[in-house]
Amino acid sequence: MAARLTVDADMAAWPALARFVEAFAAEQRLPGDERARLMVVLEELLTNLVKYGYDAGAPRGTAHVGLAIERGLLAIDFEDDGRPFDPLGRAVDHLDKAVEDRPVGGLGLHLIRSMAQDASYSRHAGRNHLRLVRRLSAPL
Repeated sequence: MAARLTVDADMAAWPALARFVEAFAAEQRLPGDERARLMVVLEELLTNLVKYGYDAGAPRGTAHVGLAIERGLLAIDFEDDGRPFDPLGRAVDHLDKAVEDRPVGGLGLHLIRSMAQDASYSRHAGRNHLRLVRRLSAPL
């Protein structure tokens, strides 16, 4: 089963995105921990797009979110028209430092990566395409 939603690149879109995730999770009978992971990942992706995806004062665009489950794998597709950014290519090398010695930022990217067994990024037609695949903790 696959589901798709387009939202504005604005945090005001978060409630609609959260409802979409909840409906998908309920229909697919995802366990609570998987629902929570999915919410965290999508909130982080939307937040990063809103905060860093556009120049100050520039018009905001949209994000397309696709969710699918097949053979025990959850696929998350996040596509946006923000500035080019590969979240998989940026090193997050400060995690071994004490919290007070770490620079601000990067932890969300680490979190997103740690929740997926497979991830890919591409940019074409002026849009970022991120695909995250996660083996579900309980077979559906």
